[in-house]
Amino acid sequence: MTHEKIENAKCMNNLRVAFIQDYCRLEDIRSFVQSAVNQDSRIGLLFASKGPDCLVVVKPNWVQEAHENQPEIWEPVISNPVVVLAVVEAIAEAMGGQGTICLCDAPHTYADFESIVARGKLKSNYESLKERYPDLTFELVDLRREIWVRKEQVIVERRENNPDPRGYVQLDLGESSLFYRHSGEGRYYGADYDSGVVNKHHCGQIQEYLLAGTPMMCDLFVNIAKLKTHKKTGITCCLKNLVGINGDKNWLPHHIEGGPCTGGDEFAEEHFTHAVERRVKKFAQYIMTALPSFVGNWVYRKTRKVGQAMLGDSDSVIRNGNWQGNDTCWRMALDLNRALLYGNPDGSWREAGQSKHYLAFVDGIIGGEGNGPLCPDAVQSGILVAGANPACVDAVCARLMGFDPKDVPIVARAFAPHRWPIADTAMADLTVFDERCGSEVLLNDLKPCVPGGFRPHFGWLKLAQTNRTGSPKR
Repeated sequence: MTHEKIENAKCMNNLRVAFIQDYCRLEDIRSFVQSAVNQDSRIGLLFASKGPDCLVVVKPNWVQEAHENQPEIWEPVISNPVVVLAVVEAIAEAMGGQGTICLCDAPHTYADFESIVARGKLKSNYESLKERYPDLTFELVDLRREIWVRKEQVIVERRENNPDPRGYVQLDLGESSLFYRHSGEGRYYGADYDSGVVNKHHCGQIQEYLLAGTPMMCDLFVNIAKLKTHKKTGITCCLKNLVGINGDKNWLPHHIEGGPCTGGDEFAEEHFTHAVERRVKKFAQYIMTALPSFVGNWVYRKTRKVGQAMLGDSDSVIRNGNWQGNDTCWRMALDLNRALLYGNPDGSWREAGQSKHYLAFVDGIIGGEGNGPLCPDAVQSGILVAGANPACVDAVCARLMGFDPKDVPIVARAFAPHRWPIADTAMADLTVFDERCGSEVLLNDLKPCVPGGFRPHFGWLKLAQTNRTGSPKR
């Protein structure tokens, strides 16, 4: 690639990788974040033109307060408070101390939001920024409309949550959705027992999502993702993090019921035990809705417990689309990215080339490998990533994790031609300023951040892990 092409790619995406060993290196973190914010001249122009009317959304990965099985572990699960606060402060400075910053997310429906924002004293430190920037409005919003209470991993109660104060937006991608004319239509499974909901919203020319109004109305969206593996999409960085702007996650197709022989991606292969499991699950879900809640819940919990004892739990058995053959979840995530980038609060759409202002950071100082996103093992990966395009940043992250981005559908398909493109540069043309070696490098020359790369989820063991030659010299 010529020097001119490298400079053009660098200006478009501002892709940078920093080597930062731990969260105690506050000045290094702040310097890297500040540089990424200041490098994008479009952000400065936006703040100057909007002034006190500017709304910035900062969206971390706050999937839940802790590791699913080890409640004392949380650092490999969520975006670290140190990084989040560094980003908020840098944005506040760039805004000239005026406007509105909304720190928000829609965690898992059963997650404890207050426990999440208490990590690292994030909430109290965030509130204290009001004293430093009295003309800035600081908001902290839980975007969920509903909170679930679970017992033995079964929903036993549903509670209304304080909704997004800016409401919710229903956006229909229609024929531009990656689910339009998809063979799995009618057999999608969402986030809840009632699969009729997700199939109602993804049928024929109706391909719609319910998105929180605050991220849809913002002038700048700042994504603070976590460097982790993911059971359904291989990795979860910027692109997958947009599941957290939803008003109803049961509108989101997660997998197609059945196995490959029947056109499904729920299981990796068809086996008689899978057929039994599907029938028992359907019956138990019927019981949940047909009987009084306390009886239905009890029956479902006991059925599920017996099933796990006989067939194995999801930490060791591929089910629910938790494998490399999931052809559903990446489509949903890319639909959501297009909705954010090109959708308007009134349900209309922008044209290509007019996408929302966007900035991305990925917290990989401590990453997560193995059974992500909820049960990852910590990786001392020691990196921060920044860029101005989610697809390009995720391609960099895949390489840093030791994976070939072309073999990760959520990343590779984000570079495909579309009415509303996500990537703004061809993957082959991507260059990254790698502070570990102090120079601009091509994407294919980017070395993994740990020797051997990240260990994938067990359903993704066939994921090509090329270029695993170890970390660059530090």
